[in-house]
Amino acid sequence: MWAHVGTYLINEPQNAMSTRREQSRGLEIDGDPTVQNGYSSWRQVSGYFDGDGNVGIEVVKRILRIKLRFVDTWKPQVDSIWEFLRRHKINTGHVGRDDKGPWQAAYRLDVTEVESVLRAAKAMLPHVVKKKEDLRIAIDYIEGRITGNEALNLFNNEVRMGRRKGKVRESNLPFTRQEGLRLSRLENAQKARAAYAVNVSSALQEQIKKDHVKGNLGHVRLSRKYGYSVSVIRRILGAK
Repeated sequence: MWAHVGTYLINEPQNAMSTRREQSRGLEIDGDPTVQNGYSSWRQVSGYFDGDGNVGIEVVKRILRIKLRFVDTWKPQVDSIWEFLRRHKINTGHVGRDDKGPWQAAYRLDVTEVESVLRAAKAMLPHVVKKKEDLRIAIDYIEGRITGNEALNLFNNEVRMGRRKGKVRESNLPFTRQEGLRLSRLENAQKARAAYAVNVSSALQEQIKKDHVKGNLGHVRLSRKYGYSVSVIRRILGAK
């Protein structure tokens, strides 16, 4: 079927035109028939994510932190994504704004909670094309089938192939996400035990507390001032 684009005609497949009309109305055959505006199916949201979304990664202590991000310069578009995800029990942050200059702003919506990232990634996986490998890597890493190093290598390959934007990342994460979390918990427990073993006089503890409250000094600044680790400072201040 022929469709108008400006002053030209292009030959557009019937199913493509049908999908475009359904998306413009906010309706879809496999979606929620009660939704009259916005997105009504994972197929629609996946198509948007394939074009204007991304799988974000951050290297933190012993694990990769993975998030899903939706971006657009038109806020109602991102608000519609937020409404759809909320209806499907996907936890997100609020729609945020990134100013790109005096004439343009980009609005973003992030999914960062691990369980929500996993459920949304699995729901979109059957419908995406360009971002399919990114979602597969994210799912495999979250579910513990690959290590952090293996996940990074796969993401780096996508960057080198031009299918993913960003930089090539290097890190030493030779364990799965579950193993990394367990090691972090063990290390935190060891630090806590070491902190409680350090003897700090009562008078000095009171001075540290005074500097914290009246001097508005945080844990790091107190650590530098008194020469104790942040763990010891947190113990003295009763922080959890």
